[in-house]
Amino acid sequence: MIHESPTPEEESFAEKDWQQLITETPAELRGVVAEIVRKYAPECIDCFYSALLSHPDATPFLSQHKVDTQLHHALINWLKLLFPIEPADPHKLIAFQHKIGTVHARSHIPIHIVLHGARLLKMEIRRHIFAPENFVPDPPATMFYVANTIDMALTFMSQSFVHDVEEYAEKEEAFRLMSLGQDMTLEREVQRSALLDWGHKTLFSICSGANLCTIPPLESSEFGIWLNHKGSVLFQGAQELKRVYKIVARIDDELMPALLLTNPPDRMILQELQASTDELRFIIDSMFKALESIEGGRDPLTNTLSRRFLPTILGREVSLALRRKVPFSLLMVDVDHFSRINEKLGHIGGDAILRNIATTLVNACRANDFIFRYGGEEFLVVLIETKKEAAIQVAEHIRSTIEHIPPLTIEGTKLPITASIGIGTFDGHPDYTHLVEDVDRALYAAKKAGRNRCSVA
Repeated sequence: MIHESPTPEEESFAEKDWQQLITETPAELRGVVAEIVRKYAPECIDCFYSALLSHPDATPFLSQHKVDTQLHHALINWLKLLFPIEPADPHKLIAFQHKIGTVHARSHIPIHIVLHGARLLKMEIRRHIFAPENFVPDPPATMFYVANTIDMALTFMSQSFVHDVEEYAEKEEAFRLMSLGQDMTLEREVQRSALLDWGHKTLFSICSGANLCTIPPLESSEFGIWLNHKGSVLFQGAQELKRVYKIVARIDDELMPALLLTNPPDRMILQELQASTDELRFIIDSMFKALESIEGGRDPLTNTLSRRFLPTILGREVSLALRRKVPFSLLMVDVDHFSRINEKLGHIGGDAILRNIATTLVNACRANDFIFRYGGEEFLVVLIETKKEAAIQVAEHIRSTIEHIPPLTIEGTKLPITASIGIGTFDGHPDYTHLVEDVDRALYAAKKAGRNRCSVA
């Protein structure tokens, strides 16, 4: 069940609470803290990020480059906003903390990392407050004000964080249920075939004496890609899923490397490889059989994914990209002059064009990619494990295919169908909206440059 957002009454009470803290703190004391923050904030934040960069749970979300170019300056501004010389506006402070909490939730940053970082900041500020050279009149009272202000900010951050994380979890479950509405029999056979194909190619290479290094790891095969990006959603919560990942890891990390070291191939290892792939097929079959057929979650006109699942999918892809160090790309496809098409053809004709475009996208993309109806005449395509160069090729193929759709003839005038496409590739930023905004700007650039073209973010 979704965690409720704070009611207006609760927000008003919280605002009064923060206002009381500000009002009851003497102006002189607030001025001392503001001066210490302005003087020592860069030093405190250097210590803060130095500690976090060595924290194993923080490394997927942080890099020295990201700290230097984005986060360092942002955190200085946050401290200055919390501790101004003049009394702060609690309403604006609370709104800003909610915004930060939402970004943390979208980026999947664990809340304990945020709390750990806040503790480090308080320790650093405390060190300067109690330093003899700063001559703070009442260090305990000063530190009380600092600690309570930061804790107050964390309270509002956490409210939004918990709300958004639980909302994300509910949407992810809804997407899983939507996935169940697909043809499970067909999906099962496709994945069985993908797994068998990898096994047959591996065994053929072994028997023919070919180089096993040319065989991709099982995790990077068609089956492995499906498992990481779609199967993990489809079978979310299934106890057997952990076993599947263990078998895949054992094949890639133990059995295949061991076969590379033996010539001729060790028969016992070959038997273990065969048994492992057989067990994988059995487990996947049993999980498919356990699924129920539940419909929903798609755009009724184009049968593409509903936009409501975009946060779930992009959030997962960002997490996978950070953890596995694999790229992914986005395409934003917009039908040119669609309002004019609607005027000439009416909505029925316009709908037919959109269905045609959706079919073009499906045919141009792989089964493991995601296609969303993003807006009225806009589609968003998630190209998994795809670098920028490959994404450009896919986009240009889509643009060219749409361009060659026979023009519509209306009242003797030919009306061509074209599309503009924005392209972007994941750059490591943990908030997926950063990439969506980049792609949206690239689409705008394509339209501004004359339409019927692709533009790279």
